[in-house]
Amino acid sequence: MGPILILLLLVYYFATGGLASPIQNAGRDPVGFIGFVVAIVLGVTVHEFMHAYTAHRLGDDTARLMGRLSLDPRAHFDIWGSLLIVLIGFGYGKPVPVNETRLAPGRIGLSLVSLAGPLTNLALAAIAAVPLRAGAADALGGSYERILVLVVGFNCLLGVFNLLPIPPLDGSKVVYGLLPARQAWAWRSYEQYGPFILLAVLFVLPYLRIDVLGPLVLAPARALATFLAGQRVF
Repeated sequence: MGPILILLLLVYYFATGGLASPIQNAGRDPVGFIGFVVAIVLGVTVHEFMHAYTAHRLGDDTARLMGRLSLDPRAHFDIWGSLLIVLIGFGYGKPVPVNETRLAPGRIGLSLVSLAGPLTNLALAAIAAVPLRAGAADALGGSYERILVLVVGFNCLLGVFNLLPIPPLDGSKVVYGLLPARQAWAWRSYEQYGPFILLAVLFVLPYLRIDVLGPLVLAPARALATFLAGQRVF
């Protein structure tokens, strides 16, 4: 799905010119670009690490044996997903492999593993907001404060976005683990359509002026980031 996804998104990008490219803004706003890179590297790395760590704690060592129980960003970044992040500001990390049959609580364990990633993003945002709340960031300089604000904002976005119940996002697996067996089987059969639904939500519906992400992702992420940082973040 990776090469197909990047091809579709790049065609859309060059056809419409409607997607922001962080690398295009690097010259005009180097501090913003650095903050974007720091926020994404931290967010994706810790997010994926916590998936692997939670699975390990619940009895599944698949991710650990594949080198994913690591805070080294290189273990978690996918070449296609990383290229998308740089080009259009949207991408993905390498999915953490999980064998749900090895998880001690069964399917509930898969919900816990999936939930660990987004909750970690929100925890990271809360930690980055502490200096902003305490006024320490302002004392160290405006650039430092700007980077912290971006870390808070992007991690709130990552956390809330990944909780959407659309495969392959974490929210879909959280729902799957909580459903009764028969409904869970039906839910899993719907996963094959998830990437296409996600593409529609991200690009087709906005093109048709149908706003789904605004009320479901942007509004709650903005409210949470503003609450944590004590100031408007985005």
